[in-house]
Amino acid sequence: MRKLTLIILIAALSACQNKEPNADNKDTSIKLLQNGEWRFSLKIENEELPFNVELSNVASKDPKAVILNGDERIESSQVTIKADSIWIRLPVFDTELRGKIESQNLITGFWINKTRQNYSIPFVAEYNKNFRFTPAKTSTVIKDRYHVIFGPNSEDQWDAILLLNQNPNKITGTFITETGDYRYLEGNIMNDKLYLSTFDGSHAFLFHADIDGDSLINGSFVSGIHYQADWLGNADTTFTLRKPQDLTYLKEGYEYLDFKLPNENGDTVTWDDMNLANKVVIVDIMGSWCPNCMDASASLKELTASYNSDEIEILPIAFELTSDLDAARKRIFKMQSDLGMKKKFLFGGYVSKEKAADTFPMLNKIMSYPTLIFIGKDREIKQIYTGFYGPGTGTYYTEFMSNTKKLLDRLVAEEG
Repeated sequence: MRKLTLIILIAALSACQNKEPNADNKDTSIKLLQNGEWRFSLKIENEELPFNVELSNVASKDPKAVILNGDERIESSQVTIKADSIWIRLPVFDTELRGKIESQNLITGFWINKTRQNYSIPFVAEYNKNFRFTPAKTSTVIKDRYHVIFGPNSEDQWDAILLLNQNPNKITGTFITETGDYRYLEGNIMNDKLYLSTFDGSHAFLFHADIDGDSLINGSFVSGIHYQADWLGNADTTFTLRKPQDLTYLKEGYEYLDFKLPNENGDTVTWDDMNLANKVVIVDIMGSWCPNCMDASASLKELTASYNSDEIEILPIAFELTSDLDAARKRIFKMQSDLGMKKKFLFGGYVSKEKAADTFPMLNKIMSYPTLIFIGKDREIKQIYTGFYGPGTGTYYTEFMSNTKKLLDRLVAEEG
């Protein structure tokens, strides 16, 4: 069966990779496609990276797709079905799933990431498979918290905490690191091996490791077709990471944050040009390619919704996977539009540590996207929060939202 699926996939790849469906959904053949849950599987060398998608209204003018990752639901209404083709444009990020409808139960195609050059990964999607890696239940019990080391045999190793939630049918959780979290992961245990994956439109992550008592060994982390790392973990309820508030700071000899950057219109501006006097300002150093930035932007919108626009200003400074402002504007505006935010930003340029250091010489470093800088009405930096622990991290996210609301209340109440 596996050989047959691969033969069908190879035959369809060249046909669907460059074919863009017509926006007209009136073709009656679309009724062949099934409503319900589909199991998509990205093919990465010898690996299979699965995720689940729920398709609905496929025979109407308004088909929809919802990507399922644990408790997360990513809905796209930008779905086009025409004859034997389906095109799912994903929200926030400049990516899409483009497929060929082989039958009512089978789609083959590509995930295409337009923010990277010539970046596409083939997939096979099968109907009515509502599991991630295996439908089988397991009697193996796994711990709910691990201290993890990525790249344990390399100079570029880093620590993480793996948080897990197990029930007989599936496992959910996430990794948290000092630069953010790996969002909503979902998977299974199969033959005493842990499997987890996520797909959010920008990132396609696959993790697996052997379960050895209270340890996870022989771990592998695959990110799309561009990155791979080894990892291992040991059950640990006490290990902690450095606090996000302690990692980035204002260097001695500097008093304020300043910049000289083009805005969304290409006009070069400084702090003094921005009409920020007597406002609390949240500088959001981010990128439209970054899922943690998406989570942070959505959270900042929620946190500031109860304040007047003359009390708090969110100032996005975007570093992108392009140095071209016109290309960056399209991607950033898409993100802001999909999140219901103002189409307004400053452009930091191409994302790199060197560029960020040149842009913000007053800071010790920019080590993560996003980095959130909270500035009071007196223009003094009150807090710098490196990275972001999103809603997939549970109590870490709850604490951030609670503490940040208290911080904003205090800063707004202060005199300028």
